[in-house]
Amino acid sequence: MTKKLRDDELQPTAEQLQCLYRLCHQLINVMFQPIHIVRLDERSLNIFILPGQNQEIELEITPDGSTEL
Repeated sequence: MTKKLRDDELQPTAEQLQCLYRLCHQLINVMFQPIHIVRLDERSLNIFILPGQNQEIELEITPDGSTEL
């Protein structure tokens, strides 16, 4: 059985925040892609990002800071 986290316990890791900053910079300033959603998934604790002109890109940042497409 999984433990239900309270909203104040849902915090991204330092590694996730560094990766999120780097990805957002690349998406917006280098690739000129809008970002529609950034959300911390309470089940997996991954940060979910939905960028792209037609929302065609899906990215996840794991708690250790690695990315998954």
